[in-house]
Amino acid sequence: MAKEKADEVVPQGEPHEGHEAEQALHDKQAMHTAEEALHGEQIAGDEELPPHKRAKKLRKLSDEELLALAEQAAKAEHWLEVAKRSQAEMDNAIKRIKREAQDDLKYAAGSLTRELLPVLDNLARALQSARQAQDFKALADGVELTSKMFIDALARHGVTPIEALGQPFDPAVHEALMTTSNPELENNAVSMELERGWKLHDRVLRASKVQVNKK
Repeated sequence: MAKEKADEVVPQGEPHEGHEAEQALHDKQAMHTAEEALHGEQIAGDEELPPHKRAKKLRKLSDEELLALAEQAAKAEHWLEVAKRSQAEMDNAIKRIKREAQDDLKYAAGSLTRELLPVLDNLARALQSARQAQDFKALADGVELTSKMFIDALARHGVTPIEALGQPFDPAVHEALMTTSNPELENNAVSMELERGWKLHDRVLRASKVQVNKK
């Protein structure tokens, strides 16, 4: 019997019961403080009362209510400062993004310009050679080479010519300026390209001006 009594386990309270009690007391005190602060806030925010009457009512508050009101005011001031700093940081970020976007737009043509400078140089050399030799074939060859360099430079930046001649007329990329009647061509086919059109990737920069065959 003595051994059995020695093996008995005496029930003890849960280890977190004390913590729960402390938390409940803390919550109760916080709620009480908030209620006291709310009383003071209601008086201070009562715009129907003249300022001197509001001040008189505030002076009648207990020390606990005044301390609670001061605590709430300090918290409000803190979060107001946080909000002001956050707004300032956001404003600075927006200004920086706008400035960077403006710089990107300002210098967006830089890479294309670098590609076109050799084209301009080549055209200048062709003109100089033609003046010195009076060789119009050399001039024509130089201009043709320059034109090819120019088109290649544009293509590297996504600018490509629109196919027109012999293609079915497409109002999305073609602009019909005149019509003709050629039995050897399909109806509504582009019979002549009057001015080349261009696209930037999939966007039309300029539609091709064309003559359209009608039967």
